[in-house]
This record gives sequence, C-alpha cells and structure tokens, in this order.
Amino acid sequence: MFAGLALAVAALLVQARAAPQPEQVPEPEPPKVFVNAARDSEWHSYRRAYQAARFFEPYLRTRPLIQAHMQIRPLRPDVPMEGLRVQIVGETTNVEIAVDEIGRAVLPMLKTAFDEDAVLRLNRQKGHYAFSGRYSIREKADGIYPSAELRAACAQLIDAQRVSGYRFRLLGKHCAGVKFVYRLSGGPPRVLHRDAAGTERLLPMSEGQPFENNTMGRYKVALYRFADWPADGVVFTETKPVALGTLYE
Repeated sequence: MFAGLALAVAALLVQARAAPQPEQVPEPEPPKVFVNAARDSEWHSYRRAYQAARFFEPYLRTRPLIQAHMQIRPLRPDVPMEGLRVQIVGETTNVEIAVDEIGRAVLPMLKTAFDEDAVLRLNRQKGHYAFSGRYSIREKADGIYPSAELRAACAQLIDAQRVSGYRFRLLGKHCAGVKFVYRLSGGPPRVLHRDAAGTERLLPMSEGQPFENNTMGRYKVALYRFADWPADGVVFTETKPVALGTLYE
C-alpha cells in the first residue's frame, strides 16, 4: 500500500516539473515626463520693455554718439551668452528679435504686442538671466575713432546716465577712458592708436568686464585710457569689437 502511494506521489512530482511554467510579464516602465521648455523659460513684460525704450529716447536725441538697447544680462559671470534668442509672444504676435554677441537687442515698437500685453520669451530656463537697459557707445563700421570723438562719446554716456536716474551712483565719477570689447574666443584683436606724427602703437589688451556691471563675464578689453594718450590721435580697430564700454574713475 505504501509502495503504491509513493509511486503516485513521485508521478505527480514529475508531472509538475514537466508542466510549462507561466510566462513572466515584464513590469511596466514608469511614464516619461517631458518638460515644456517654453513654459519654464525666462520672460519679461513687453509693455515694461516698451515703456523703458520710450523712456530712453529723449536722452539719445541730443547725444548722437551713444545708443540704448534692451540688455539680456546674466545673473552670474559663468552663465553663457551664446545663442540667445528672444521672441515677442502674444495672442496674435509672434516675432523673433535679434540678440547680439553681448546680449543686446533692439526692441521693435509694436502697438499690437503692447495692446495684447505680450511677453518677451528668452530661449533659456528661468533664474539665470534678467532683462534691463544698456547705454553704450556706438560702434563705427569703418573702425576709425578720433580721440576727440571718443572723449565726447564717453561724456555723452555718463551725462545720459546721470540725467536718467543714476546721478547718485555716479557721484564724483568722471570719464577716464573707453573699452573696446572682444570675446575671449578667437584670435587676438588688434586695436591701434595713431598719433599726429603717424606713429602707431597697440592699445594694451587684458581680460576684464565690458561694462560697469560685474556679472557680464570676462572679455578681452583693449583699454583706451585718455590720460595715457595724446588728445589729437586716432584709434582704429582692425577687428570689429562686439561693444564699446566706458571707464569711470
């Protein structure tokens, strides 16, 4: 009897081993979450930028050697400035604004965008850039800057800053020179001074800030300090600068 029972149990075990095992169903992958970059991008009110551009206009009318831009300003010196793009986005407005190598842009004055309360959308995530205004000296296509013109441009710029709200910050400051600003990448730029006798000398080049704000990062700066050069010379650039800033002391 026991022998028969043992044989029956053994037969059941053999059948259990031989029976096909159920297929293992793989666990479902967790859903992928995609972040909408436009939703999280840095932005600014078009109306506020429009009003700021209108505010600057009177200070430029009698100061033809300087200009004013909307400035995309990094909040830290290590934030990159390459590839910046700005779009004006509203209910019916979608316009892209050109941004130069140092983050400046000319704001188009669009009534429709103003009425729609459009936004300026930067192609970068929030928290790394800010929108502001920027005075600078006008660059010249021929690259020739008479010394007297550079002195006059610096005087126009500091005067415009004073009358447009920066009087106390500039208290006791005076124009000491002009900065010819270049990107760190690329070959060494050549900026020369030619005196009345025709003698040419290179301006000193170093790494430094392009403007007064110290978050703009490092650039190559050829400094034309007025006290170091004769008043009747000419500065000329063999390589076009990305901007002309000022030195105050």
